[in-house]
Amino acid sequence: MFSKMLRTKKIKIILTITVLAIILILLFVYKNFIENNKYEEQTVMAKNYLMEGSFTQAVEAYQKALSMKNSEQELLSIGLAEAYIGSGDYDKALEVLRSCYQNTAGVTIMEKIEEVSLRKTDYEYLDKISRANKYFSNLEYDKAIIEYEKAKVIKSKEVVPYGQITESYIAKGDYLAAKEEVLEGLAVVQSKELDNLLIKVDSYMKSMKYEEIITVAAEYIYQENYEDAIKKYLLAISLKPDIESAYIELAKTYLTLEKYEEAMLLLQSAVKRINSAALDELYEEASLLKQEEDESQRILSEMYQAMVEFDINKTKELMNLSFFQEKIAIKSPIYYGVVGEENISEGYGMIIYDGASVYCGNIKNGMKDGAGVYLVITDPDADMGYYYYQGKWSNDKPNGLGKTEEETTQIDDAGGKHSYLVVTNGGFINGYESGTLHKHIYSDRKEIGSVTYIAQMGIPIPLLDESGQQMWDDQKIEYIIGWMYLNEEKTDEYYSVKPTPLWGVKPFLKKK
Repeated sequence: MFSKMLRTKKIKIILTITVLAIILILLFVYKNFIENNKYEEQTVMAKNYLMEGSFTQAVEAYQKALSMKNSEQELLSIGLAEAYIGSGDYDKALEVLRSCYQNTAGVTIMEKIEEVSLRKTDYEYLDKISRANKYFSNLEYDKAIIEYEKAKVIKSKEVVPYGQITESYIAKGDYLAAKEEVLEGLAVVQSKELDNLLIKVDSYMKSMKYEEIITVAAEYIYQENYEDAIKKYLLAISLKPDIESAYIELAKTYLTLEKYEEAMLLLQSAVKRINSAALDELYEEASLLKQEEDESQRILSEMYQAMVEFDINKTKELMNLSFFQEKIAIKSPIYYGVVGEENISEGYGMIIYDGASVYCGNIKNGMKDGAGVYLVITDPDADMGYYYYQGKWSNDKPNGLGKTEEETTQIDDAGGKHSYLVVTNGGFINGYESGTLHKHIYSDRKEIGSVTYIAQMGIPIPLLDESGQQMWDDQKIEYIIGWMYLNEEKTDEYYSVKPTPLWGVKPFLKKK
């Protein structure tokens, strides 16, 4: 009976233990069920926050989920990293992933670390570019360059920073720095965009140098240093052949120097490149001036030949031309040589002094010296009306043997025109009559008398009678200088002058 009681008690104990075990198991299962539900709920909540873009709440949710037992470390770490990335905290995201990798060494985590590292680089790069672009838009180029440089450090092989730094330097006008930057970029990465920027920078540098050269050339023009100015303008054209300003200034310089043909050739080449009204107008001006120059040369050549042949009528005809008066005479004095070169200072040539005076003969040091003739048109509107000296010259004045001839127009009582001609031969000193002279007088080209007399520095010497007294014409109150001859025969008439006359080559006489 006692053993039976022991068995019954043993069974009860076993049953009790079994029941307790079952209860414990049930409690454990229930607890795990509850915890798993909470974990699942926390994980879902974290994912929802992440998807909604509520990154701060997502971070808190993922951190709580990670703190739960048996949480999926890799999956939740990746979620937490994304939440940090959403907040822009890439460093915290990488910290979470690296901490997980130390515990799990999982391939997925390693790949995520690499992915986030690249995303961090992109984020930081774009952030710097965005900041720099704002500065650039606000014309704060120095600040923009600093930010673009930071972006370049992050991604050294991206074209954008090099291009934008170059554009910033261009905007500042620092073309040298711009060129250095674009060349640095091309050394790192080949890019059509950078190639075009290099062309752009070179164009700006050429433009800058172009303007500097134009400024220097203008200063040379101001100094009348035309030779160096022309060289500078030609250099500017070689740098920027499609810009009109150097062509215009060089053409104007040629026109100033009366190099009309050079101006026309220059402008012809310019208008082939550039459509410019200013160039067209300059070409028309140069063409007209060239035509005037050609006409001037024609008239000068004919006039020179007429003077060499001493054709007074032809010379007068040419000097009476309106073109001669308006285009040639206004540039006097004009020196014209035997081969047409101007500014002749030695040899034989022609000098035009004004619209009525011309010399042809020997020239020395730019002055009349030797044999030559000086013609003055005294009445350009009349058929008759001229004066000339033909003979020896020195120091730009009549000196030596020569003759003067003066023809004027006289009108008789009936209104008829008659020529009156006086021809004087003899010696001259500095333009004044000196020594023995012979004066012949003509009316309508017919000699009406002549007189021989002696002059001293332009003053005729009185004729003396047999007693050595000065002979006077009391009626005219003039003194007599010589007897009149006609056809080489002495007449009963004499030639008298008023006291203190002054005779010689009229344009060179000065009152004493």
